[in-house]
This record gives sequence, structure tokens and C-alpha cells, in this order.
Amino acid sequence: MFDQVLAPEELLRRASELVPVLRGRAGQTEELRRIPDESVRDLLASELHLIGVPRRFGGLDVDYGLMLEVAALLGSGCASTSWCYSLWAAHSWLVGYWPLEAQQDVFGESPDVLLSSSLNQGRSTLEKTDGGFRLSGQWEFSSGSNAASWVMVGANLPEGLVWLLLPRSDYKVVDTWFVSGLRGTGSNDIVIKDAFVPHHRGLNRDRAGGE
Repeated sequence: MFDQVLAPEELLRRASELVPVLRGRAGQTEELRRIPDESVRDLLASELHLIGVPRRFGGLDVDYGLMLEVAALLGSGCASTSWCYSLWAAHSWLVGYWPLEAQQDVFGESPDVLLSSSLNQGRSTLEKTDGGFRLSGQWEFSSGSNAASWVMVGANLPEGLVWLLLPRSDYKVVDTWFVSGLRGTGSNDIVIKDAFVPHHRGLNRDRAGGE
């Protein structure tokens, strides 16, 4: 579907160009307690987030380790932005373990999608129902949640921990991030109330990639 190719050197160059821009916004980022909208737009325009996106949906065919190099570079400009970038890219990579139908749900309209997460069980309840699951709960420390349009959370069934994908319409971000370090990561709580999650958007963590 996509055949875009960007050399690692080009991606590192783009990351380097963002460093002074992010450094100039570092104070604002800490004050806002989230990544500024301008910085999110700059990251998307740089296409650095595509390192984690599956190639069939417009992702880049580069080594995952390059993302760590990019994050390290961005961190010399703004630690909070680097933290969120690395998680957004990692989450996009993790989506590749879900069935293709779930990947289509997330990236089918555009690869410019950011996901936050809280992959432990939190304070949650999960029940099986026809065609999927019913999920409620509250999860902490979902970094980059303000800019994300999807979330992945964990919840327990008797057979083990399940990771679930939900769009922004199915959850709320609660402003709980009042800390002294990495204030700009916006690592807020996620609240979900009786959301239906289709079966294909649930992933048995211990069998990821095995079906």
C-alpha cells in the first residue's frame, strides 16, 4: 500500500533539526504539563513517528533501534517530548501484534495516529460478552495521553492479562499529573465506563503474535 523509504541518516537529521525547537519550548512544556500542540504537529510533520507504524499503513522499514537514537536526540532538546515520542512510537509498533483488523481500525484512515497506554490491570473489570468484551476502570500514568487518539490498556480475565485497544470516544483523560520531574509528559489517568471492545481489539499478552 505504501512504499515510502527514508534513510536512517535523514531521520536522524530531522530529529537534530527539532532539537533547538523543542529546547525553546521546554519551559512551556513543563508549564503546560503536556506536550504543546505545536510540538506534536512538528513531530508528525517530521514523520519520525512512522518508525513504529506497520509498513502496510505507511510506516518506515527501518530498525526499531533507530527510534531509540531519535529519542535520545530529541531528549537533548526536551526530556518530556523525548519520553512521549518514544512511547508513541513503541505503541505504534506494538499495534503490529494485534490482528490485522485491529491495525486497520487504528491506522486505516491515516498513519498519523498517536497512542498512549497503561498496560497493567489498573483498577479495572473486564468481562467477555457477545463479540468482544465489556471494560470499565481507571488506569494511571498514561504518558502523552492528551495528544493520543487511541489508548491501549490492560485488564485481567481468569486466563490472564489482556491488552485492549480503544478509540478516544470510548475513554476520558483525567488531569492527575502534578509532579516535579518530567511534568510535560502529561502522564494522566485513563477512565473507561462500560465500553464495548470488539474481540479483535483484545490481545492475550502471552500469545501476542502467535495467532
